Amino acid sequence: MRVEGFNFGSIRIDDVTYRKDVVIDRGKIRTRRKKPSKRFRDTFAHTPLSGAEKIPWKCRRLVVGTGAHGALPVMDDVRRQAAPARLNC
Repeated sequence: MRVEGFNFGSIRIDDVTYRKDVVIDRGKIRTRRKKPSKRFRDTFAHTPLSGAEKIPWKCRRLVVGTGAHGALPVMDDVRRQAAPARLNC
């Protein structure tokens, strides 16, 4: 799997451009479902990544891309769930 580049609002993976947030879980790409985290939006002025979302924990390393400008907040509950060696933000 090749991430070929990203711009604000899009990411290109293996010759396909995605214009939504994506999750790559064991080689499969799916759209990030933000709805469980929307309730925290007012606190962060951006929809954060929260433990309420379906996070692919069955991995050797969890990588969270924080967006083109680093604006995606990662909530403390996610950081606590992740072993320090498994979370790269």
